Amino acid sequence: MVMSTSVVLVISSLTVLFGAMSRMESTRPFFSTLGMGELVSAPVSRRMLVGTLASISGGMLAAVWVWVIQRQSIIGSTTLCVPSSGCAQALSSQSMNTIPFSNMDFGLFFVLIFSVLGFMALSIHLEPGWSKVGGFLSWGRTIAGISTLIALWMTITHLLMVDDSPAICPICIVLLVANIVTLMQFNLLLASHTDSSWNSN
Repeated sequence: MVMSTSVVLVISSLTVLFGAMSRMESTRPFFSTLGMGELVSAPVSRRMLVGTLASISGGMLAAVWVWVIQRQSIIGSTTLCVPSSGCAQALSSQSMNTIPFSNMDFGLFFVLIFSVLGFMALSIHLEPGWSKVGGFLSWGRTIAGISTLIALWMTITHLLMVDDSPAICPICIVLLVANIVTLMQFNLLLASHTDSSWNSN
């Protein structure tokens, strides 16, 4: 099962990377390779929406994996990463893996957040001319901003406060990067929608 965590790490990392690069002109040919040829000549905002969905998907995969490792570690052992690894050390302490002033696991929180952000991004992707696009983008940016702050707190906790610190959990780093990329994408999309470049190539 240790190998499966490596596979998840690679898949989620590549997905988030694709999301981060989706706005660049050099990525246009990749959309055709991935079976989305109609996006090659589509407005930049449409490619960015697909990129946002990609970064959300990568973040969701990482969040699910973090949550499962957390649950297994609390029970007593995890089959998803080596017991002496940074992931096992970082995610084994219940007190260090809950959102401050609540009892919600970081993993579960990010699963819920990425579900909401995914719903918003997919709604906009399916109806880019919808009258509520601006509102959804604004809310998406706000939610992604809050989520990014909590991901930063999680990372700082793992690096400074967990026993045997710094405990570097690669899948948690991917989760942080997915939050940052998603926030940036929502911010760029909102700016594009506000300055009337929403439909420009």
